[in-house]
Amino acid sequence: MPYSTADIYIVDGNITLFLGSHSETFKQDILHSSLLANLVSNSQSIASENWLSAYKKALGNLFWITKSSGNQLLKKQPASIIKFATPTLSSLLSATELKQLSDAFGTIKNLPEDSDALIALLNKIQHGSDNANTVCPLLTVIAANKTIISLRPVFDTIHPVNIAILDEELSQKEVLSGPQITLWVTYLAEEKYVSVRNKIIEKLGSKITTHLHHIPPYEKTALLDA
Repeated sequence: MPYSTADIYIVDGNITLFLGSHSETFKQDILHSSLLANLVSNSQSIASENWLSAYKKALGNLFWITKSSGNQLLKKQPASIIKFATPTLSSLLSATELKQLSDAFGTIKNLPEDSDALIALLNKIQHGSDNANTVCPLLTVIAANKTIISLRPVFDTIHPVNIAILDEELSQKEVLSGPQITLWVTYLAEEKYVSVRNKIIEKLGSKITTHLHHIPPYEKTALLDA
């Protein structure tokens, strides 16, 4: 079977990857419901547990059904998103799917600096305070079997990070705390979601255009720019 790339979206500044083949209707349902949940949760600090709780509650109301959920606190160590994602997701994704995840990060890193998607991601990936900077990305991976895997590492750093944090490690000296990893596995009850689909699209309105960004594979982007 030929190798395929992930279908990449930035949803209100968070990364969503579709692995395998999915219908456009299913993709739009996932994207729209998660966008609405993001917007509902944004009254809370993105680095807080309150934000994540509000996000999960909102999606529960939109028929994302929880299969499992857990937290893990790791020791202080050099940090990157891929460093924490790979071992955490290795029991849920194949080696090929993990490679798709790594390649997707490379595609995102190659976005132009003035890209709306990149700007949204950098604005959402961390929260700064007087004493520290909290890195708190949300990564959502939809596997080929439609399982939705959400991963959120949270850790403090001595300075703000840039997009290199996806797969280039910060040194341990730059990291102030061991990461707290939240892993949340769900699925969309599609037959129930149909009843609210149009209402969600109506509620989102123009935000579907302004807060939802599709990123084509890097190879295609490079060819278009050539």
